[in-house]
Amino acid sequence: MNSTSISADNTARMPSGIPFIVVNEFAERFCYYGVNAILVQYMIQFLHFGDAKATSWQAMFKSAAYFFPLLGAMVSDIFLAKFKTIIWFSLVYIAGCTLLALGGTAETLVIGMFLMAFGTGGIKPCVSTNVGDQFTSANQHLIERAFSYFYFSINLGSSISIYFCPELLDRPNYGPKWAFGMPAVMMALATLVFWMGRKQFAVVPAAMKNPGLKPLGFIAVFMAMLAVSVVIFNITHNFLFALFTMLLQLAIAVVVCLKTGVRKRLPIELVQWLERSFTGEGLSVVGRLSLLYLFIAIFWALWDQSNGNSWTVQAQSGLMDKHLFGFLAGVPGLANLATYEMLPAQLQVVNGLYILVMIPIFTFGIYPLIGRFVRITPLRKIGVGFFITAASFVIVAWIEQRIQNGHVVSLWWQITAYGVLSASEVLVSITGLEYSYKQAPPVMKSFVMSLFLLSTSVGNALTATVNDLMVRPLHASQIETGAETWVTLDKVDGFVTGQKIDLAATAGIKTTGIDGKTEPLEGTYLIGEIDTAAHRVKLLDKVDRKSVVSEGATDAMKAEVSTYALVGPMYFLFFAALMGGIAVLFIFFAMRLKERTYVREDAN
Repeated sequence: MNSTSISADNTARMPSGIPFIVVNEFAERFCYYGVNAILVQYMIQFLHFGDAKATSWQAMFKSAAYFFPLLGAMVSDIFLAKFKTIIWFSLVYIAGCTLLALGGTAETLVIGMFLMAFGTGGIKPCVSTNVGDQFTSANQHLIERAFSYFYFSINLGSSISIYFCPELLDRPNYGPKWAFGMPAVMMALATLVFWMGRKQFAVVPAAMKNPGLKPLGFIAVFMAMLAVSVVIFNITHNFLFALFTMLLQLAIAVVVCLKTGVRKRLPIELVQWLERSFTGEGLSVVGRLSLLYLFIAIFWALWDQSNGNSWTVQAQSGLMDKHLFGFLAGVPGLANLATYEMLPAQLQVVNGLYILVMIPIFTFGIYPLIGRFVRITPLRKIGVGFFITAASFVIVAWIEQRIQNGHVVSLWWQITAYGVLSASEVLVSITGLEYSYKQAPPVMKSFVMSLFLLSTSVGNALTATVNDLMVRPLHASQIETGAETWVTLDKVDGFVTGQKIDLAATAGIKTTGIDGKTEPLEGTYLIGEIDTAAHRVKLLDKVDRKSVVSEGATDAMKAEVSTYALVGPMYFLFFAALMGGIAVLFIFFAMRLKERTYVREDAN
């Protein structure tokens, strides 16, 4: 591959490789967000997962997608450089998307999500840092604009896919195969476009000039460590603990490689990369940024719940009025528009639309205006964003309270919450992306970017762990079927109407929905009535809040019944309080954090 240097004559123009990167990112983000948007809906509707289980599985998928950038960054920086790394990991990415489209079981879902997470994670740190690599000290003033274009493409691609993929999943003539298949096609397109721009990119070479099969050996060792963490997860059922176990293994491996006799058996380029990254100034950079990313991880624990996770689950309720233009009812000539109803998974599309509008507003309006009175720094932007993030969850907690009490809530309240959260995203995510690039030495750009992305992994691991730990198993002694379905429990003290209750492994009992379809009595339901004398609760459908009609019989002792410790709005208030506390601590942290900016020097 030929590299293209940036001449002094072109310092006022955007580098020629940027359009290919931006188009590639548009198509790849279309794929990722399209799949991510429908995962929870797919697991609940087609695989009959409970809300907490579906939320946890999706959070684990996103955590893995943002963990594997560690691997992609090391493969890129040490062995293959960015271009080859992106191409090879993209092929795995395409395979994962294709398996999701062709599968239909929990097993194929797990394998497909793993391959997709492996692929998207491998390319993440390379694509974003490839933007910065196109610039030198002579035209670094254009970096911020390029990253704005880059982020614009992310939100444009995600917005389109978040709208269309739920439509495909919801329509019987299309369903999961088309809903997952279209993202797979877009990922193939993303790979093709990136390959076409191979001669336009400025190249930062990898540490190793002739790696041979060494990258495969490196990945094999990495995967062996991952297998140990999987075993830990199967034992503890704590995803956050398993993630930190993996990080601990990696830290131990670095020490072994640098401080023991193993050092002499490793390729000199690998040892040199490890020394640059984990000794002297490199270790200082990793240390101070890692502390920053622990704060940002909590932001992602909240933000990603708006992205096809708990906010989408909330929107599934029939008590959320999803008529986008319902306020136009009665207006002559607009009756058809007033009847338009959005799907629950489509509501998240407003986040991308908000971002498209807010980027220029913040860049050309809010920042210059406030900058006249107060010095604006990246850390101050991030700190303000933390407080705004907490505020958005207070809004959705209020929405959940209304729904639990049986009141209809307009979708515009959740759209308002998305607007607040989107403002925090501009302040935290875009700022953090640019800040991470500038704070990293040139030879560590991809690795530092992977650490920034790792904050998203940790945040989603926290969400998955909270959803797992909040599940409270119940002992059911009887399940009564018929026009109403009642579950007899050991005790019903402390339960409230509208509280969620999960059923699984109820073989033999079927339920008939309002559409006339017969399905297993599995998934999440609501408590409609509480019979304290008989220690039983009546089940309601989670969406329309109608009595569950069921038939058949099973051994209730074999049924898996559970509820959640964080009931209704308490779930969202828990995360709001967590974010608020972290925001306060961040003020003191930011006052002590030392900064240093690195950019690539002009080649001429």
